[in-house]
This record gives sequence, C-alpha cells and structure tokens, in this order.
Amino acid sequence: MKEIQKLQQDIYHNYAKRVGLDPEAVYLHGTILRPVVPLDTGKKGLFILGAYPSARFALIDGISDVPTADNLGLFESERWFDGCRVRQQPSAQELEELFLEPLSLQRSTCWITDLVKIFLFKQGHIERYKKLNAVVPSGYLREDFSELAKKSLFWLEKELEAAQPVFMITLGAEVAGVLRGIHSKTAQIKLLKPEYSTLTCGSVSVPVMHCAHPGILMRRNDPKNPWPSKHCHEFLPALEKARKEFCF
Repeated sequence: MKEIQKLQQDIYHNYAKRVGLDPEAVYLHGTILRPVVPLDTGKKGLFILGAYPSARFALIDGISDVPTADNLGLFESERWFDGCRVRQQPSAQELEELFLEPLSLQRSTCWITDLVKIFLFKQGHIERYKKLNAVVPSGYLREDFSELAKKSLFWLEKELEAAQPVFMITLGAEVAGVLRGIHSKTAQIKLLKPEYSTLTCGSVSVPVMHCAHPGILMRRNDPKNPWPSKHCHEFLPALEKARKEFCF
C-alpha cells in the first residue's frame, strides 16, 4: 500500500511538469488544475486504461458546460449542482454497465486509470472561456492528446509495474494507437478487435484487448453505429473467455 500511495503522490505532484505542462495551471475562477490519480488500484488483476479525465462543469453568466474543477477520481460516480441542475459524471456508470457488471468484476479488484492524467479543453470549452474573458491554460488542450499521451507512457510503465496486471483493456482507438505507435485514425480503429495481443511498455509485458470508447458504446440508438452490437456480441464473449483464461 505504501508503494501505491507513493506512486499516487508522485503522479499528483510531478505528472504535469514531467509532460511539459504548467503545474500551477488553473480553471476559470482560480481552482487549481491537478492530475487525477487512480483510486482503484487492485493488483494482479485487470488493468483498465482510458484516455483522459473529464471535469466538473457549471452554468456561469448564462453560459452552460463551463469546465470549473477536476473530477474527484477516474471513472468515479459523483454528483453536483452546476448552477442550473444536478449533474452526474457518466463515466462510472458506463464502465460499470459495459465492462464490470457483464464480467462480474468489482472495481476494487481492478486498476483503473487514464493514459493522460489531466483534463483537456476541447474547442467548445475554449470558446466558452473566451466569452467569459478567461484563458484556457496553455498546453491543456484536447488537440494535444496524442503528444501528451506519448509523454505519459513513462507514467503508464510505473503504474503497470505497481499493478502487476494479468490482463489489460484499453478504451478508445486513440489510446490503442498511442500504445501501438499508430497515427492514422483509420488504422487506429482497426486495432479495436475482440482478441488480445501482448503489449510491452518499458519493462512490463501484458496481454491487451483494445476496446471501443464507452461513449461510443452508449450510443445505442444510432443505426449507423456498429459498436454497441459488436461490444455485446463479440467483445464481451472474448473478454469473458480471457477472464477465465487469465483468472482476473
């Protein structure tokens, strides 16, 4: 436990500087923007790797969905009042519904983390800040995900060393692409398939299955979206088979 706590502290205090970001960056009203560390740190089990954390959003001066603070944790269930309505972070429910519950897994037995540890501002967020006469922190941009993700492989190796997982799943084509060194979006999507292969990250090798992003999997009402059906009929059976084979 001390080893994991030390790693959490290391990520919290040193991640931003290590990947070339200002560690004192702030949100709109001065709330400091910190790396979101893994809270579910099960060892020798399933390692779940997402892209980057979301944030808490608020209604400010009539402008909705303004990023104002970090999430409390990665894929954590949390609720807050945004100035207009009660909001809920959907990622925890998505992870539970799409992966954990179908595989009869508890969060506490998994290591759950993101490749990039800090919230990244999309173009819409930038525009909202401009309307409020605020400036988005330099470098904390969604368009910089790939570059930040490559710089974050150092931290992924440290987490894998601590977690000692028997199996790993990644969420989303971009994450898979960074791990496999593939830049084309079309080629990245082709990495998403219901089979596993070995990934080597520094000194650690682990069998990995690259899965679709939960946000895409939740869009079940879109007839042009094949991923919910693929997940249900192809990926989950393959993951269940892997769970039995690798005992996670």
